Formats: sequence, C-alpha cells, structure tokens
Amino acid sequence: MARYRPSEMRQQKAQTAPQEPNLVPIMNLFLTIIPFMLMFVVISQVALVALNFSQGEGGGGSSGGGGGGADIEKVEIIILDTEYAKKYQFLGFEVREPGMDTKMLPAVNESYDFVALDKQIKSIRDRKADLIDITVTVYPNVLYGDLMKTIDLCKANGFTQVHYNRPIPNYY
Repeated sequence: MARYRPSEMRQQKAQTAPQEPNLVPIMNLFLTIIPFMLMFVVISQVALVALNFSQGEGGGGSSGGGGGGADIEKVEIIILDTEYAKKYQFLGFEVREPGMDTKMLPAVNESYDFVALDKQIKSIRDRKADLIDITVTVYPNVLYGDLMKTIDLCKANGFTQVHYNRPIPNYY
C-alpha cells in the first residue's frame, strides 16, 4: 500500500474576516467599578469636610499663646440634641456671647429654628463687626445636615473662622 501525505489544504484554515472583540465583559466590569468609585469619592469628600474643622481651642503648640495681646472674645453656638431635650426639656440652640445673657433659641415643630439663629448671628455681627471667630459645639446625636446649615449661616454672616467643638461630659 502506498502511503500518502494528507492534503496540505486540510491543514490550512480558511481565511475569514477578523472578528470584533467581545466588549460585554469589559462593560460589565466598568458598570460595577464606576459606582464604587463614585461612592468612594463622596465618602472621602465627607471625611475631608470633617477634617477641615479645627477641634477645640488653639492651633497646635503649647497653651501659652504667642500674640501676647488681649483675649479673643469667644462666641459659641451650641446645638442641643434630643438626648439633651429628654433630660432638660429643651431642644434647639444655645448662643453664648461674652458680656451678654445666654440666648436659648427653641426648636419649632421638633426641628431647629435656623431663621431665629440667623437673626441672632446677624445681631452678634452688628455688635462685633471685627470678630471673625465663632465656635459651634455639637452634641453627639445632632444630624450632619443641621451642623452644616449652622456652619453655613455663620460663614454667610461673615464669621470666617468657624471652629468645631464637642461638649465635655461631666461625670458627677
């Protein structure tokens, strides 16, 4: 029997038009990654806003101070939360200003009265035009939106240095 080589034509593949790449898996990957990236951007923006607040008094260094000038007047807005309201039957703002009586701005229909707070901040601005510092003290259960509205009101009325503070617990 004669041996023969298989046809070379069978070994050659037919020339076909090039296929387009399948982009569906890549599209699915991007559809899952992009929402997570957007969520991360929002979370990091909130963290940056929280980091921009100066905590407490002073800006680092010792408590001795370096200016040697007169003490800076400390205007403080305290945002009281629902836990405070349960204990003391008052929900709202407390505004403390040196040389003046403490102003209590009660909440209206279980929500903070930002109109009254704006009027109070404007009256402080009228009395003390050169004052740029104000401190916002926030109780733990105050919502973030209420804190931001308070800070925005302070900045809109010319207080460029808004300091963030939290109340110091008393254990007695």
